[in-house]
Amino acid sequence: MPGQASIKFYLFEGPKKEGVLPIYMRITFNRRKAELHMGFTSTKKEWDSVNQNSKVSRAINTKLSEKKAAVYSYLSELEKEKKPVTAALLKDLITGKAQVKINLLEYLERHIQEITTRAQIKTISLNKYKQSQTTLHNYIPEKYGLPDLLMDQVNYEFINGYDLYLKKTLNLHKNTINKYHSRLRTVLLKALAEGIVTKQPYANFKLVTQKTDREFLSQEDLTKVVIKDLSHNKSLDKVRDLFVFSCYTGLRFQDAQNLTLDNLTIYNKKAFLRFTQEKTGRAIDIPLLPAAKKIIDKYKNEPERKILNKLLPKISNQKVNSYLKVISDLVDLKKTLTHHMARHTFATTICLNNGMPMEDVSKLLGHSNLKTTAIYGRITQDRLQKSMEKINKKI
Repeated sequence: MPGQASIKFYLFEGPKKEGVLPIYMRITFNRRKAELHMGFTSTKKEWDSVNQNSKVSRAINTKLSEKKAAVYSYLSELEKEKKPVTAALLKDLITGKAQVKINLLEYLERHIQEITTRAQIKTISLNKYKQSQTTLHNYIPEKYGLPDLLMDQVNYEFINGYDLYLKKTLNLHKNTINKYHSRLRTVLLKALAEGIVTKQPYANFKLVTQKTDREFLSQEDLTKVVIKDLSHNKSLDKVRDLFVFSCYTGLRFQDAQNLTLDNLTIYNKKAFLRFTQEKTGRAIDIPLLPAAKKIIDKYKNEPERKILNKLLPKISNQKVNSYLKVISDLVDLKKTLTHHMARHTFATTICLNNGMPMEDVSKLLGHSNLKTTAIYGRITQDRLQKSMEKINKKI
């Protein structure tokens, strides 16, 4: 247990009793001692022997606290791994002469627990780290025949193999694969900063973003989806409504699922949605178009509304995308529907194609950067036609 170790900071006098003296750390474990110079000095007048710190230097005290915490951290790690502990080993770990062998999945789990405790990232981002954890849990045994891998074995070959695994085995898109790499790289950079690894395997592995077109529905295709009679299947009807609702509001799936009556507000006698985006934490106000308001009203007597106060039916994202494929076939679309396509449809077909300024679209989507919104700013045939009609009227 960490309690078996004691740590003391003191001024080493030696033959020199006065003046500037070096600050030492003494590590005692099971009555055995190891001592090392902390790289700082102090006079007796400026040293607090009771509290074992400097009376005048906050920087020195911060470093001493960090070293003390590091000793206990190493001690906990060694005991967790059921490895022998000595004061000399703890000293060597602090000075970098020795290293605790830590496994990748073990370290990643610790990182996930840490960011969970600190609550500094959104739940959706935390879940992405857990997705990465799952892929690594599967990749390492498949590639190496081991349940885990030492941190110092994570090299360029490992990274390159992981990239191929994400592409070939999981069939992920290049840009999605980059996000998995980005999360792993963050963890490895942290390990590098903590001295657990000495090299960064991503130094020579370049991530290249692949340009993609954001698929959306034209007004004609959207109308096909809206008017399709799905009264024979209540599940398909609900999923269609969830999709169409986001086509007229631009909401991500989870944001739409989170909506309650409390998110409905009135401004200038017009209905608005006021909510906080789960992904970004940004507060958003969206004026409700009649098509979206109609869907909200449709479910006023549903259990989700009466019991949970929810504006829309509750259903999993996986089921939504599965049912959307069926709907896509039923209305004879040439593209496969996904819920996120609704957000692209809102930005392009509903907003930009009807002359809304890019800045306003960016505000409605909750983007922090106009460049993100500009992805949707393609020149469609509808926009060209409307632009030509305006010119025709003038000439």
